[in-house]
Amino acid sequence: MLSIFFIGLALSMDAFSLALGLGTSQISKLQKIILPLLVGIMHFIMPVLGLIISDRLSSIFQINFRFLVIIIFLYLGLVMILENKELNKIIKYSIFNLLTLAFSVSVDSFSVGLSLKAYDIKIFMPSFIFFICSMIITYLGLVIGEYSTKHLKEKAPILGGMIFIILAIVNIIKYFV
Repeated sequence: MLSIFFIGLALSMDAFSLALGLGTSQISKLQKIILPLLVGIMHFIMPVLGLIISDRLSSIFQINFRFLVIIIFLYLGLVMILENKELNKIIKYSIFNLLTLAFSVSVDSFSVGLSLKAYDIKIFMPSFIFFICSMIITYLGLVIGEYSTKHLKEKAPILGGMIFIILAIVNIIKYFV
């Protein structure tokens, strides 16, 4: 089970980076609760789906989710940098945007679900561990991002935007390598 915990932490790093960037833009208190919960739920659902669907989905639909993640991160980064003038305004993301973000950082969990089939273990305990890890790590990212905003003032959204652009570049490299 310790290895499953470490897999859960590793899967949560994308969510942490996302939350760190979003934390620099003043999101509402409700969204600070909703986003970690959605990320956790997606990290629970995706491995289960991965195990159920197995590798048939990727052979039928040649979907590359990394490309979708690249577009989302570039968009978020550019919006945060270009809309830096509205620093004191609390940003409200729609539930659809929050779900899209949660989905984008949970896609890796789907492939982990595919690989867990090889270990012949029940999927619900690992998925629950992934849920807890990703929810806590996402919330910590939001808190650290918000804390950095208090110290960096108007430069914090630029930092958050740069984080998203760096994440997009990393995903571009992974996409082509």
